[in-house]
Amino acid sequence: MNKAPKLTPEERKMLNKSFYFSLGTNMASSKVSQQSKCFAMAMAPGLEMFYDDPEDRRKAFYRHAGEFFNTHQVFLGLLVGISLAMEKQQAEHPEDDITETISTLKASLMGPTAGIGDSFFFNCYRVIIAGLCIGLSANGSLLGVILFVLLYGCLLLVYKYIFLTAGYRYGTSLITEAFERGIVPLITEAAGILGAIMVGALIAQNVSIKIALQPVIGGATIDFQGMLDSIMPGLLSLLLWGWSFSQVQKGWSPTKLIFMIMGACIVLAFFGIL
Repeated sequence: MNKAPKLTPEERKMLNKSFYFSLGTNMASSKVSQQSKCFAMAMAPGLEMFYDDPEDRRKAFYRHAGEFFNTHQVFLGLLVGISLAMEKQQAEHPEDDITETISTLKASLMGPTAGIGDSFFFNCYRVIIAGLCIGLSANGSLLGVILFVLLYGCLLLVYKYIFLTAGYRYGTSLITEAFERGIVPLITEAAGILGAIMVGALIAQNVSIKIALQPVIGGATIDFQGMLDSIMPGLLSLLLWGWSFSQVQKGWSPTKLIFMIMGACIVLAFFGIL
């Protein structure tokens, strides 16, 4: 890989603004798109800088705002930086059209980075710092509280900024070299496969449908849920997701779907089916 390019004063200023907007990671989070609104706001300074045409800028912003995104807040900086580098490439060479590559890379990287971030920063780093600071605060000293804020809260922000700038610098170099070697189609295909795997994992983890109805016929209990699980675990969840996605594609709003599914679940649970 080529040496990472140095940042210009304009790029440094843009990244500072992007970091500021990325601080609201969970301020506009929702079950529909999770952190996508924050991600789009973090991308806004770069889009303003890269795209001269307001319509191209608007399309890029709404593309990021409408795509499901969720990862650890520290690694959000890394993915924002990489995405900014790729948006710069897209703005400079629109004929190559790498918008799909940007989306698939985000989808494929948010899962692994979330797992790494949660495992290290939440379950390891935070526990170690908290254990140290609790000991210092055992006798009522404020030193433990102050150290926890500095060593955990403030350092996480430092890591996030480092990842943001590194993602932008090395991301630019990575994409340039990828275009020179003609491997962007390979990246797109690989990221698309991994992204599909992540979508399947999200469905299995967050969508749960189980049939409670177990009629007794001729002294034998019919376990419908067990029969479906023997065919494919999570089959009903997958079917519900497929139906919901098809309705969204037809123009249905997520709010309408949520209330319709809630109503159907209440009725089916009342009759003992679910």
